[in-house]
Amino acid sequence: MPRHNNFYLVPDEPPPDLPSREKAAFFRDILDRALSLRVRVTGYSMAPFLNGGEILTIRKVCTTSLRKGDLIFCVTRDSSMLLHRIVGKRVMDGALVFQTKGDALYCIDEPVHERDILGRVCRIESTLSDGRVSRIEMESGIWRVINYFQAIAGLGRSKITTLSRRGLPSHFGRIIRRFFPKSKVTTP
Repeated sequence: MPRHNNFYLVPDEPPPDLPSREKAAFFRDILDRALSLRVRVTGYSMAPFLNGGEILTIRKVCTTSLRKGDLIFCVTRDSSMLLHRIVGKRVMDGALVFQTKGDALYCIDEPVHERDILGRVCRIESTLSDGRVSRIEMESGIWRVINYFQAIAGLGRSKITTLSRRGLPSHFGRIIRRFFPKSKVTTP
C-alpha cells in the first residue's frame, strides 16, 4: 500500500476560489499523487452523521475496493463535488457504477461512474465541546459494519421489508462473516 502524505486545506479559511471544474481537477491531482486530502464539511446532507465543521481525511482508493456504506468524494455531472454514502454498486457496460445518497436526503443521487470518484473518507475528526478532538477511523472493521447498516437504513422501508422477508437473522450472519471471516475469528 502506498504511503499517504497529507495535503491540508487550511480549515479556518475558505477553499481556493476556483470554478468547480478546476477545483475538482485540483483535488484529483492531489489524490492521484497518493496524498491525503483534508477538508472541512460545510453542508448538512449527511446529517446526523456529519453535521458540518468536521475535518475529513480523504484518500484515493481502487474503486473495486469500495463497499456499500463507504463515504465517497466524487464529481457530479455539473462538475460540483459531492460527499455521500454508497448505497449500491453494479457493473454497467463493463464499468463500475455507484448509487449514492446523503443520509439526510430522501432521494438517491444520479449514478456515479467509477471515473468520477475522487476518493474515500478514511478518517473523521471533530472537536468536542470540551476542546478534545474525536477521531473516527472509517476503515476499521467496526465502522465498516456500522456504515454498511447506515446505507441499508438509508434506502428506506422497501429495503428493510425485503430483508425481513429473507430473514433478518440470516442477513446479519452473512454481514458478520463478510467483515470478520472465520480465519480472523477465534473461538474458545
